Amino acid sequence: MKFKLFLTMLTLSISCFSYAETQPVSVQTNSGLKPLSGVRVSMQRMLKSGEGRYYMNLYAGIAHPHGVLTDLMNGTTVDFKGTQKGDQLDLKSVATETDSTVAGKYQLTGVLNANSGLFKATLLEAGKTAGQSIQFEPAFKVVNKPVFIFKFYGQDDANSPFGKSLKRVDVLNKNNNTVVQNLTGFTGYPNSVGYMDINFDGYYDVIVSDLSQGRTVEDKRYIYWMYNPKTQQFQRSPQLEKIVGFPNLHGEKQQIDFGNGQVYQVENGLLVRVKGDQ
Repeated sequence: MKFKLFLTMLTLSISCFSYAETQPVSVQTNSGLKPLSGVRVSMQRMLKSGEGRYYMNLYAGIAHPHGVLTDLMNGTTVDFKGTQKGDQLDLKSVATETDSTVAGKYQLTGVLNANSGLFKATLLEAGKTAGQSIQFEPAFKVVNKPVFIFKFYGQDDANSPFGKSLKRVDVLNKNNNTVVQNLTGFTGYPNSVGYMDINFDGYYDVIVSDLSQGRTVEDKRYIYWMYNPKTQQFQRSPQLEKIVGFPNLHGEKQQIDFGNGQVYQVENGLLVRVKGDQ
C-alpha cells in the first residue's frame, strides 16, 4: 500500500508558542510547601558531529546515562547505555527489539562539557584497535545560552499515589546561584521533570507531568514552559498543553512525535501536523 503525506497547518508559532503571561520571581512565601529532594531532571541533549554525519540523542547527568546514535549517511541507529563519572562518559551498545546483534559491539567514550554541550568522543568497534574520533556539538546552536539549575518545592498529598505533589520550581542562574524565576500555579509529578528543546530553537524548555484535576501519569498530559529568549523567561504554552502524549523529539528531522499518529514538523517557525492518508 502506498501512503501519501499531507500537512495540516496549525496556528502555533514555534518562536513563541502563544506564550501565556510570564511569572516573575515571587517574594512571598508559599505556606505548606517544602523542599523536594531527589527530583530527577531528565535532560535530552540533541547533538550532531562536526562533519554532519552523526546525530545523537543523549541523556547524561543521571544514574544510568543512555542515548541513540544515528548514522545519517546510511540511516542506521545504535542504542547505548553506560556509566558517567564527572564529565567522563563510557557507553556500550545494547540490543534492541529489532537488532540483538549489536549488544557490546560498539563502545562510545568521551568527555561531555555540561555547560557548552560539546562532547569529544571516540567510537570503537569490537575487534578493532583504533577508534573513530567524533566531535559532537549542539544540533541547534545559539549564542550566550543561559545555564540554569532548579530547586523543587511541593506538599504532602494523601490523594496522590506518590504521597506528595510538585507545586513550584525555582529557576536559578548556575553561575551566581540567584533565583531568576518561580514556576508556579500547577500540580505535577514529584519525582522528575523534563528539560529539552521542544521547538528546536537551541534553548531548553521545562516539561512537567500534569496531575491537576485528578489526572494521573498514565493520562500523558503535560505542562510546558517554553524559554523565550526575548524576555529571558520561561512561559507556559496553553496550545501545547492541549496535545495528549509525551513529546518524543527527532531533532535530525525536526519532528515531534506525541504518539497515536500525532507527528508534528517544524517548518518556517510554525508547527505543522503530518498525517498519513491511505
